[in-house]
Amino acid sequence: MIKVCINCNAQNLEEAIFCKKCGTKLPTIKEVENALREEQEEADRKWKEEVEKTKQRNEALNKERRNEGSVVAYGENKNNAVATQSTKPKTLSKAQMPPQQASTRRSRPKEVEKKDYSKVIITLLSLLIIGAGGFFGYKYLDEQGITVDTITNKIKEQTDKLTAKPTDNSVNIGRASGTFVDAETGLIWQDNEEAKTVIRDWDEAESYCNNLYLADKDDWRLPLKTELESISDTSNTPAIKDGFMYVSPTHYWGSPIKIGSTFAWHIYFGNGGGSYYETMNNLNSVRCVREE
Repeated sequence: MIKVCINCNAQNLEEAIFCKKCGTKLPTIKEVENALREEQEEADRKWKEEVEKTKQRNEALNKERRNEGSVVAYGENKNNAVATQSTKPKTLSKAQMPPQQASTRRSRPKEVEKKDYSKVIITLLSLLIIGAGGFFGYKYLDEQGITVDTITNKIKEQTDKLTAKPTDNSVNIGRASGTFVDAETGLIWQDNEEAKTVIRDWDEAESYCNNLYLADKDDWRLPLKTELESISDTSNTPAIKDGFMYVSPTHYWGSPIKIGSTFAWHIYFGNGGGSYYETMNNLNSVRCVREE
């Protein structure tokens, strides 16, 4: 072991008592060991404090995200169904009805019969009005020179405009069964209601995408960080390319920061956008992707 002088940083032999360069008294071996132990204990204490602070921040963050509007409350529909079933009134038989209520039931057919006559009259008047409107409408179109062929051609022109393929690298919307096709990258993105409402930790998000069946396809996966960044547009609010219909202005899970890490990237699609990483135990939104 070499002793280092705290005054001039000169190196001295282990058995030296005074520094050979400046004459300063050197600490004993036991004092050096005690100082190293105290330094290690202080480092351990600070590390434990940092771990505890990180845990508290993650708990607060998860609590905040659970309170956001995009969080899905598991089992809510089931509980509502049970409550609805338990509060549904039972229908009484005629024998169980009070006499006054039973007599009311017997007198209802006459009222129903009157209402049926009224419905017939209203229906006949509606047909008469529709017929008159159609006659005068046809006469007006004939005077204006508007024919069925003219209307058909106009509809065809509008349809051709809507179905025309883009001539540049602009975003191409593929609305087949809740998907979005990005013409710039060729990637096909999930774009349905679940892309806005589903929230999971990273492991659950990966499992969700691997088991997703959408647009008759089952090869969906969790996107990479760079793939999520390719659809980010900070000039928009939410910060995503034009054309996406279902967007939660929150964080969306991306790929791990490195193999074997417990941290993964997330892309923020709220106002201003941005990317960062966090522990995989936190909750974020999920948008799956696949290649054609």
